[in-house]
Amino acid sequence: MTTPRTTKEWLTAGTPPERRQRSLWVRGIVALTSTTALVGTVTLVAAAAIVPPIGARRLARDAALGEVESAMAPGERIVAQAFASQRRWTDMWRESFGVVVATDRRLLYVGAPPTPLLRPRDDGPLALLVESYPYDAAFTLEPRTIFRGRGRGLVLRTPGARVDFIVDDASWPEAERVAQASARARGAATREQQESEGTARSAPRPMDEYVSHIVRRGETLTGLARRYRTSPDVLRQLNRLGQDDITVGQRLRVPKPAPGDTSTR
Repeated sequence: MTTPRTTKEWLTAGTPPERRQRSLWVRGIVALTSTTALVGTVTLVAAAAIVPPIGARRLARDAALGEVESAMAPGERIVAQAFASQRRWTDMWRESFGVVVATDRRLLYVGAPPTPLLRPRDDGPLALLVESYPYDAAFTLEPRTIFRGRGRGLVLRTPGARVDFIVDDASWPEAERVAQASARARGAATREQQESEGTARSAPRPMDEYVSHIVRRGETLTGLARRYRTSPDVLRQLNRLGQDDITVGQRLRVPKPAPGDTSTR
């Protein structure tokens, strides 16, 4: 008959094989569980960053459409519009929803920022992003494949940047109409600018024939030059401007309209 070993004898002889095997299984299960939990956590965080909350798309689009109406200048009208979205690295590539609008004067994009990840969005109106591109400015808008052919959208290029607008299948026909309307208006603005610069006087008139003009929303230096029958160079010279950028509320000197001239009203 074998005499059972005491605890001291077990410690001296070493850990029994059955206990060593059981410990390896336990360690393996714990490691697998920890890895699974970590992968699951990372997956949930990534999904929260990529997939917008329920209702975020509709809320953002409704707010963008409302902002477009308030941003329209007197007499400005919408020619075409399409729902679109953006993914910016500054937003950790999360999607922001909005609308691209071609009016008879400019191209507009109004979008809402993504929902914050670490805190709920405050109740109240959304802080919307508004981008305006007058047709007499240098830009192109083309329907293209984006994200290396994995999606479609509108690609806007300026001399210093490129902006991609993501468009889903349901909004694609409207997006093409926006691009076509923008191209037609850009072409007309370019021709008018060339004609205006070709016929404008090279030297300004006497100082007593100039009046003040307060810049309003949507106005550009080139557009004011056509309106007051002069050239952008004359306006830059009169107002000591180094470039064509002007701001809302800025006071400019412009040629005094001729008696009976209603084009400047």
